[in-house]
Amino acid sequence: MRMKSLHLLGLIAVAAATIHSQPTNGAVYWSPVTSPPDCSSLAGESPVAITNSLGKTIGYSCYVSGTFVWLAAGGGWSSSMRVGAPASAAIGVDYTFYDASGNNLKLDTTSGGGSSATSGNDVNFVLSANQPAEIGLLGATSDAPKYGRTATGSVYAVFYCPDAITCANVLPQLLYSALPATPWAMSVPISWDTELWTEWSAEGIDDGGARRVSLVIYNEDTTATSFTVRVYDSTGALAGTGTTPSIPPLQPLSIGSLGEGGTYGALLSDVIATRLPAGVFKVLVDGGSKYSAVEVLQFNGQSATALQVAYDSAPGSSSSAASVERMNIRSARVASTLKQVISGMEK
Repeated sequence: MRMKSLHLLGLIAVAAATIHSQPTNGAVYWSPVTSPPDCSSLAGESPVAITNSLGKTIGYSCYVSGTFVWLAAGGGWSSSMRVGAPASAAIGVDYTFYDASGNNLKLDTTSGGGSSATSGNDVNFVLSANQPAEIGLLGATSDAPKYGRTATGSVYAVFYCPDAITCANVLPQLLYSALPATPWAMSVPISWDTELWTEWSAEGIDDGGARRVSLVIYNEDTTATSFTVRVYDSTGALAGTGTTPSIPPLQPLSIGSLGEGGTYGALLSDVIATRLPAGVFKVLVDGGSKYSAVEVLQFNGQSATALQVAYDSAPGSSSSAASVERMNIRSARVASTLKQVISGMEK
């Protein structure tokens, strides 16, 4: 597990305290100043101060955060994020968009089915208890109104709650769609900041025809890294090895914390030069000592699904995936633009 010095943690705490702000309308997602919530069950987290537009602390929230490691919007593709507030309390929601290199990405988005498009690299709102929301990604603002090019990158998400139980029950998802060209929509989970590791594996089938496997690797470390990808056939024998291009690291921000990292998406056959084995195979993504989040997708002609991705160990490694230490970079990650207000979502 990565450990940070006490000095760095102190800088991170100062930086993080400046960004958590109150909504001017919508439900209350924080606890009163007089009774900060106990957030320790969320990987030892401390509550964060929620401030109003004047910078005055009016309460405290727990929060959970993570990354949707790949978005595809425009050029026939669309992505959308869905989340609902748990029954226990309201939540504050903050989505920030980045390109594949970890730089701010300005997208056109919609809220709900028929709303008009808005532009920006950030969407934030408040949900009352039990209230769901969907944010649609149309494409890069520079490509409007036809969005003929597919914009790719990642979405960093932060969810604020008045207590740890509410945060623990927040479960967002991102959906890909290429309607009407393909008749399916595919849901992928978020990669929480507390659930990162150095090696990942999944099982798929790729015959070069209707059945294809693609993978996304998101660099969750502070060093630019090329990842090794290995494929094992149905007997467990090594059938192919490839290396990704160097993926940019988490970017240091001027306020003393870490921004978004780079992400890389490709067909598995673009990474592995040799012919993929027949039948089911195992794909292993190896970052060495560098942390990552990985998504593996299976396409079967007219259907597609996100495959379950497991913690694993590299060949010859002494690490044990069964007792993996899940690192916590949550307190080091903040959106690159400070926000003074989280606005309420239209009912």
